[in-house]
Amino acid sequence: MQALRWLALVFAAACAVAPLHALAQTQAPAQPPVQNPGQNSGPAAPVQTPGSAQRSSFANPAEYDSYMAALNTKDPARKAQAMEVFIAWYPGSILRLEAHEQAISAWQAANQPAKADVLVARLLQIDPDNLRALANRAYVGRLKASGGEAAALAGAVTASQRGLAVMPKWQKPALLDDAGFAKVKEQLAGVFNGVLGFAALQEKDYDKARVYYREAVAADPTNLQDVYQYAVAQLEGSPVDALGFWYGARAIAIARAAKSDSAAQDIDRYVRSRYRVYRGSEEGWDAIVTRVANESAPPANFKKSIPRAMTPPEQALQVLEDNEPNKLTPAQWVLVLRHRDVSPANKRAAEAVWKAIGEKQGASRLKMTFKVVSVTPERIEGAITDEAQAGNLVDIEVTPARPLNPPPSVGTKIAMFGTLSEYRTQPFAFRFVRAELAPESMPVAGGQCADPRPQMCTKDYRPACGQLRDGSRKTYGNACTACSDPQVVSQGAGACP
Repeated sequence: MQALRWLALVFAAACAVAPLHALAQTQAPAQPPVQNPGQNSGPAAPVQTPGSAQRSSFANPAEYDSYMAALNTKDPARKAQAMEVFIAWYPGSILRLEAHEQAISAWQAANQPAKADVLVARLLQIDPDNLRALANRAYVGRLKASGGEAAALAGAVTASQRGLAVMPKWQKPALLDDAGFAKVKEQLAGVFNGVLGFAALQEKDYDKARVYYREAVAADPTNLQDVYQYAVAQLEGSPVDALGFWYGARAIAIARAAKSDSAAQDIDRYVRSRYRVYRGSEEGWDAIVTRVANESAPPANFKKSIPRAMTPPEQALQVLEDNEPNKLTPAQWVLVLRHRDVSPANKRAAEAVWKAIGEKQGASRLKMTFKVVSVTPERIEGAITDEAQAGNLVDIEVTPARPLNPPPSVGTKIAMFGTLSEYRTQPFAFRFVRAELAPESMPVAGGQCADPRPQMCTKDYRPACGQLRDGSRKTYGNACTACSDPQVVSQGAGACP
């Protein structure tokens, strides 16, 4: 019942702003409450703002006295019963919402959650946006779902979503200062986010669970349930977020501080096993557990302090952590794009890289360098990465702008300008279209000029003698310049004699 007692405290903090609560501490009822269930507050009773209601403002002072008597009752169960009596006697009272909230809080404090649930349902019929009632339904629904009553989770999720939507519109009660109001809102938001994180965890939507648990843990860093489940969401998701090891160690410390050694052992067993997989051994884990017990937040370098051998999909994500998408090499493009479908994070990374490629080739022609694996005048299959080149594996399929005559030789490395139009992930391959040989990959001096002719040439001077169609010869600065002349049929090394 410890969880319910915690919720009762949160609920009580929220209910502490009831219009007459401050008066209850200093002003006893002027006379014993009159028990007249048929008497409601009269129509002339003015609606009072929080903090301003006085006994004299009620057409029927017995209504005020009955509420005050219930509010001053010390025993939680008796207080809840007294509030329920008040609600039954005065269903039209301006205090009916506060009476429901006080009764719910009291039933929680008395460890009677079922009775609190009944009042929560009634209160939500009257006030569907009542944050305290929504928080109760959300939290209790989560507890039931955790205990095996799976159907209870749907109502908890609905209440949590509504609660977060209503929260920004909640006006600060008059009797609560700014700091107190902010604290109550944080606690209620923690309840709602914790429920939504739990629901996402059940669906194995670890990315979404991380988002909600982050907010829940920020609201209450000592909540064992949320801290531990936040760790699980980080360690089970893809890629693994190493911060999960810090929160796992933190959950162990919280459990030990609460004298729950069995819970601490269970948590340690799970997180230790994930650490062993992540790093390859348990080296350093016990030191982390010891250190985190005295830390209130993860150190800035915590993730990098745990060395590991990453899987290729994780390497793809690390590439983007360390570099801007527009600064990656073609081999890094392949690494990121190849693992697009492994996880939502890998998909986002691939989308960022493909966008950067589009921007790069939108500004100028894209140059790709690769090893020729197979070739015809109309098509080249090539290898970009070192791995692909070593195994003669195709990861780029090239369609020249015009048939290549003569085509490059298999096994040579060439560079071409063109457009990356698309790619497939398994087996990976780029589609490179409208491709033309780069100047440095044009036929060397001493052979026929190939089509298509080069569009631009370097200015390095390596004289070549061009053989023109009319049989004459002419000396050019280099072989590329010679073959760029459409009148040149072939060229040879050195200046013409």
